[in-house]
Amino acid sequence: MFNFNLHVLGWSLIIFLALMLQVLVGTVRTIVMVKGNKTLTSIIGFFEATIGITIAITVISNAVKDGINVFIILFYAMGFAAGLFIGMTISNKITKDMVSVNIITRFPEGDIENKLREFGFGVTSYTGSGKDGDLKVLNIICKKSNLEKLKFIAQQIDPKSMVTSHTLEGLSGGFIFDIRK
Repeated sequence: MFNFNLHVLGWSLIIFLALMLQVLVGTVRTIVMVKGNKTLTSIIGFFEATIGITIAITVISNAVKDGINVFIILFYAMGFAAGLFIGMTISNKITKDMVSVNIITRFPEGDIENKLREFGFGVTSYTGSGKDGDLKVLNIICKKSNLEKLKFIAQQIDPKSMVTSHTLEGLSGGFIFDIRK
């Protein structure tokens, strides 16, 4: 169970890389599926399933031949985690998703609004009223990759501000932060 040698290390690395690839491919498939591309989703899914069954057969056949080894299990889990991390990182880098962000604040003076504009964000503001009085609603359209920066700016000024976002489809016209046309 705890036998570690070059043979086990080799299989552990192969399983790590294969599982990382499978999860990475699965992340890409999910992105393509959400975008509605049925054909490409099916093709990617075929390769994802092929990798998955190959990994399963490899792990099971090695377990039958050499016994269950904790190192193979650990490398399997690390490959899964690495695939998720790399897949999400790539997704954030390549995605062109646009989001509509609403910031609801009790600071009516425009501090958040002005700071966001200083950083280049286009801001549309509305006044509103809530259960506890007047508030300001700010709407910003930006790339998903800029969402964390936007949240950070808002939270620095008003830590109690509510920030919500949703992905946009079919966007046209208007001012959009960090988009070069």
